[in-house]
This record gives sequence, structure tokens and C-alpha cells, in this order.
Amino acid sequence: MGTRKSVAALTATEKSDFVAAVKALKAQTSGRNYDWFVRTHMTYFNAVNSHNYAHMSSSFLPWHRKFLLELENGLKAVNPAVNLPYWNWTANRSTTGAPFTSDFMGGNGSGGNGAVLSGPFAGSTRWRINVSATTSTSLRRAMTLRGSLPTTSDVDTVMGVSTYDVSPWGSSSGSGMRNRLEGGLTPNLHNRVHVWVGGHMAQVDSPNDPVFFLHHCNIDRLWSRWQTRWGFGTAQYLPGGGVANVVDVEEVLEPFGATVASTLDHRAGYTYA
Repeated sequence: MGTRKSVAALTATEKSDFVAAVKALKAQTSGRNYDWFVRTHMTYFNAVNSHNYAHMSSSFLPWHRKFLLELENGLKAVNPAVNLPYWNWTANRSTTGAPFTSDFMGGNGSGGNGAVLSGPFAGSTRWRINVSATTSTSLRRAMTLRGSLPTTSDVDTVMGVSTYDVSPWGSSSGSGMRNRLEGGLTPNLHNRVHVWVGGHMAQVDSPNDPVFFLHHCNIDRLWSRWQTRWGFGTAQYLPGGGVANVVDVEEVLEPFGATVASTLDHRAGYTYA
């Protein structure tokens, strides 16, 4: 069982091991390499077979939990010691502090929405963008130009909502924890962070920026925190069953071949420090 740590608590060795594993996955030319994750996110960002699997739906959290696990398994195949870390953006809010240090994720982009200038992912020779919504071959960021990061108070508001989701189970759902966490309702935790980082993170091909996985690991951690308070069982996931064009609790999350129910209790596989 692995333990996912805050990026601020990583040792120098843990940071270098993580970066090396990510780059090794990127260098693979077949199978579930890094670009497979970018392509998969782009494919499932919108509806597939009349289902919104990854976004603007009840399955937002289970789909990304499975997505993270697949990426983490790929990294562990390179180095079994690697675990996904999380970026707690309520505590680490600087453009130059964790995770945006020169030995880890690197810093901001040049000018507005320009290429990342420092760190292991700066420039197309260190980290070439192969699968993209634009023509850019270098990773781009535009931190702080749009919006603000969520606060601890924002997180507490979301954690206090006992109902997972409500009809119509999408971005127009007028209540529920999931839509507040995803961003269809205030305080909007998930979407705000993508916009704040900007660049590739504000596009459909956002996994091109490895920060994507640190951000979504924190989103998963918050869901786990919510589950600790309100329950890890299938009864806590809504809708339960029989809802057309929505991923019910016993339906399969494509393209992973796993049901929502199988993702709900992660504690036998990993925990959060």
C-alpha cells in the first residue's frame, strides 16, 4: 500500500525519483505511456456514447480516481518507490514555492501564457508536447493571470455538504458536494486551480502539464476526506442506478473497464499522509 504525501513534504530524492519516472513514462513509445493519458483525457473531456464520464457529471471523481491510479501504476512500473504526491493549494500558494520549484515542476511561463522557463519540464527538448489542442510544443503556464486559488474556508464549505450529487447530475446541478468541488457551483475548487495555473492547464489537454496530476491528487484527497466524514460505501454515491446517460454506481467507467463501485474505497490501495 502506498502513501501519497504533500509536495511540500517530499525529500530531494522523492522529487527526483518522481520526475525521472514521469519522464521515463513520457519516453515510452507504446502502451499506456504519458501521451496516452493526455489523449485519453482529451477524448473523455466531452461526452462519449452519450455519457459524460470525466467532467460535468457525477462520475467526475471516480473517473479521475481511476485515471490517477493508472498513471501511478505506470510510474511504479518504472520505479516501485514512486507514489503520486498532492498539491495542497490552500497551503502552498506561491508561484515559486512547492510544487513550482526548479528541482520539481519548474516555474511560470514567459510573459503571458508563454513557455515554462525553468525546471525539468522547460522547453521542447526536455518535455516535448506531442498531443495538444494547440500547436505549442513547449509546456506553457500563465500563473496568477486569471482568478485565485481556493482557500481553506472554501474547502470546509464543500466538505460540509452531506449529499454527493443531485439531479440532473451535471454542471447545472443546483446542489451537492460534487458540483461544488468540480466547479459548476461556488466555491468552485477544481476549475479555479486549472484557470489559475493557466497555459496547458487551462485547456482540454491539461495533463500535458504534470502539475495536473498533483492537482487532481489533491482533489482525490479532498474526496477521500469527504468520504471519511460521510461514508465510503455505494450508498453515498448518487445516482444509485437506473438513470439514463449518467454513470450509475454499478456502471463501467470507460475506458478503464472498472465500475464506479470498485473505485469508492481506496484505502486498501493507498492512503494520504
